[in-house]
Amino acid sequence: MRRSKMLDRQFHISRREKFLEFLKDGQAGIFFAGSTKMMAGDEEYPFSVNRNFFYLTGCEEPDTVYLTYRQKGAGKEVLFIRRPDPRLERYEGPRPGKAEAGQKYGIAEVCFLDELSERLADLISCGGVGTLLFDQEEGPWQDMAEPVRQTADRLKKDWPRLAVENAAPWFARMRRVKRPEEIAAHRIACRTTVEAVRYMMAHTRPEMTEGQMEAYFDFIVKSRGCGHAFATVAATGKNACILHYSANRDRIKEGDLVLVDLGASWEYYCADVSRTFPANGKFTPRQKLLYEIVLAGLTAALEAAKPGQRKDELQLISKRVMADELVKAGILSAPEEIEKYYLHGSGHFIGLYTHDVGEDPENLLQKDMMFTLEPGLYFPEEGIGIRIEDTLLVTEDGCEVLTADIPKTVEEIEVFMQA
Repeated sequence: MRRSKMLDRQFHISRREKFLEFLKDGQAGIFFAGSTKMMAGDEEYPFSVNRNFFYLTGCEEPDTVYLTYRQKGAGKEVLFIRRPDPRLERYEGPRPGKAEAGQKYGIAEVCFLDELSERLADLISCGGVGTLLFDQEEGPWQDMAEPVRQTADRLKKDWPRLAVENAAPWFARMRRVKRPEEIAAHRIACRTTVEAVRYMMAHTRPEMTEGQMEAYFDFIVKSRGCGHAFATVAATGKNACILHYSANRDRIKEGDLVLVDLGASWEYYCADVSRTFPANGKFTPRQKLLYEIVLAGLTAALEAAKPGQRKDELQLISKRVMADELVKAGILSAPEEIEKYYLHGSGHFIGLYTHDVGEDPENLLQKDMMFTLEPGLYFPEEGIGIRIEDTLLVTEDGCEVLTADIPKTVEEIEVFMQA
């Protein structure tokens, strides 16, 4: 992914300084960038750096480790990098050496990765480190990805009294509320997503395949130097009732509603949008009725979103509004029957991950948090799935819809599609 100027070296230094504030004497944190994984034969999956590691360092190189610790009141840090390998660099390109890495990431001490074990042993046996924090964000200790689990297992075996703790809650607290640089990166991702979705909608026609429609989105995203936040859902007809549909190969039929769930990313900061629209540019009366019920649910939640509001209550607001409207339309006989057609939550935090960290028991919204709202209704027997989603920034007295310029009302969509 191409680097931008949104997150400079000082941003990552500030994040490391903040993390160090959590550490007490005798505590250390060790964080892994991750490694490339084989896909098939000698082909590798594209490398995707561990987001907490990136958050602290700004480094996107695989097989890199960041160590930070507090000793006698002073904070110290070391970056461990892979030794130069001229043969490998012929395939992958040059990687920074010690001096270049230290300058690039603002870390004074840089060592080679094969020196990590000895450094940890010295810190634990002689340096007074009794607690080691790992990034266990993906699940419990037993499920941690390699080499994190191997390192933790080995250290616990060699030093039974060593305490191993989870740093993920600390990262979640740091990442919940976005800094100005992060918001700026989100804005680029959202602006690109808006442009790409509008371009895709303008070119969508019956008899195209879902993949051909998706390609219009991809063209803008890649042209703007962005990545994809996640695998695109481009679903027509009954495929729209498969929540994470991604085959994107069926042919769009005349009269179909199309549901897309997609987003660009910039510096790993994500946008996430869902839109539902008629491939031929004109809603049928039934499609319009159901679509406007979902839109009413989204609108009600958006109006309630502000600092101090519980995020999970926004889902209840959407759900209640949609259930009442479905009863009025004669589709349901009682509000609780909505469970048959409402199949998922209606929003999530967004950041370095599309479904980002930040959930806690209270879930009170705060200024500069980023999240999405995405109510939906699904009628597989009619081949209709509807989801409408926007990416939101919490402001001082409400929220800003960063993806508002994608047509959303029935009238806006029909005018845009038929232009």
